[in-house]
Amino acid sequence: MERIDDLQCKGYRIIQDSEAFCYGTDAVLLANFAKQGVKRGRVFDLCTGNGIVPLLLAAKTEAESIYGIEIQREAVELARRSVALNEEERIHILEGDLCKIQEQRTVEGKSLASSFTVVTANPPYMQGDLQNPLEKKNIARHEVSCSFTDVSEAARYLLAPKGKFYLVHRPKRMAEIISILREKGLEPKRLQMVHSFVEGEAKLFLLEAVRGASVELRILPPLILYREKGVYTKELLEIYGMETS
Repeated sequence: MERIDDLQCKGYRIIQDSEAFCYGTDAVLLANFAKQGVKRGRVFDLCTGNGIVPLLLAAKTEAESIYGIEIQREAVELARRSVALNEEERIHILEGDLCKIQEQRTVEGKSLASSFTVVTANPPYMQGDLQNPLEKKNIARHEVSCSFTDVSEAARYLLAPKGKFYLVHRPKRMAEIISILREKGLEPKRLQMVHSFVEGEAKLFLLEAVRGASVELRILPPLILYREKGVYTKELLEIYGMETS
């Protein structure tokens, strides 16, 4: 069933389908983490799903243009309808396989190579055979259509020199992910762990990597999501654009 949700930011809204893969907290955290690197640059969102990250970045930044690519046609159509709903002319949603990113072109028909200052990705987290019976959710959550190596290669192809790649992922794969990024010439520069509760283990991490940068990784203070069960922290309320008083 379709619904229209308020993004709590400058009146932006998104069309979602409850039977498909609606966006989660991880996408909201990613957009918030990436916004400081956008400024007035050009952004490309990999694994864009229903377009949540492009919409949030359009609402929160002065980006010149924002592209997103998604392989599932139904998600592409939802994203494009949300873009139209918000009358947002800076966002362009491409239908295609990020593994074949070289075949894609801008709306002006130009190559995408080395032309973006920021690339973002909320990629599939899981490997292996434990898969969601719904194909739409399976592709979004498991490495069915692309691996993290594919995602990092696409990011490297899209980024201009010194361009920034922002991603969100699971801590258990951090060592592998950092290794792949460095192999592709994307140097990790800023890392933030995300915890549900202050006393718990990290559930996610946010990472900024820079194309062609020197070796130096800054560890940011952790982000805590809940003060107690069902009660958001002030930091998360601010990220969601909710009242904190």
